[in-house]
Amino acid sequence: MSGLSRRQLLAGGATALAGTVAGCSSSDEENDDENAAENGEENDEENGEEVETEGTTEISTILGEITVANSTDTAHAVDVLVEFDSEIEEWETRELAAYEDVTLERSWPTDSGQVRVTARLDQNEPVQVTPAQWNDPDCLNLLVRIDNDGDGDSEVELHSNTDGGPCGESGAA
Repeated sequence: MSGLSRRQLLAGGATALAGTVAGCSSSDEENDDENAAENGEENDEENGEEVETEGTTEISTILGEITVANSTDTAHAVDVLVEFDSEIEEWETRELAAYEDVTLERSWPTDSGQVRVTARLDQNEPVQVTPAQWNDPDCLNLLVRIDNDGDGDSEVELHSNTDGGPCGESGAA
């Protein structure tokens, strides 16, 4: 047996363990920034990359076109609210005749950010969507569709498309 007592062995092991734990306790954000710097990269939210927000990682997305389509034989009012980086950028109410559709004028930012779109049909309960519901694409066009729910009532559905419009232009996706 070696000349180390059990007490010395335990003390040495505890010291080594403390050093190991202290070395691994730097924040993930520091490690991500260090790794990016070593690889000559930047942590850039402009290109659909991850962004650290209040302890959660979110993907940054470009919001392309929003088209509102009434697929029913009844006129409806639709509110569309666009939030970009937690700020309201657009709140538009559209009156649509039966079978009418319209593409909203794009007045929200054209660069990427944290996006949330809320649609409300005829002052009913709102429906919210974020790019996370479609696997966080770099660019997202939305279709706000008014349809019948099968019981004769109308409902609003949100669909996505990552092609065409601003998402189809070079450099946007």
